[in-house]
Amino acid sequence: MDAAWFGLIGVVVGGLISTLWGWLATIRQELADGLVGARLVDDDLARLETGSVGAAGHQERPAAQTWAENRVALAKVLGYQQWSTVSAVYRRSDPSSTHSWSGRDQEIRAAREALAPLAAGKRHVLSQRWRNLFVRHTGD
Repeated sequence: MDAAWFGLIGVVVGGLISTLWGWLATIRQELADGLVGARLVDDDLARLETGSVGAAGHQERPAAQTWAENRVALAKVLGYQQWSTVSAVYRRSDPSSTHSWSGRDQEIRAAREALAPLAAGKRHVLSQRWRNLFVRHTGD
């Protein structure tokens, strides 16, 4: 009977280790995708922060394609406040938006600051990712 218990304990422990390993691999992949996305979006925002002026003499807007390709990865790893700060830049830049593009410098600077820990590397956001799992947003 003792051998049966050891076998059962071995199966349970093996299942827990396998589950934990899969969960950690998923989080690691999300962080890697988020890091790449943060760097690309940060690069786009850095271009805007320099005050580039387009061919028609208008202020350039954020690249919608860069945002569209990376927003899912960023949504998985950024906290709610960080997400709101970064996404606000892209929401305001929507051509159908009625908002003016004034105050963009502060928004861009805040978005770059929100992305900075993630763009710097995965080690800097592990604790943030852990906190994001347990912090619920209650609304604005």
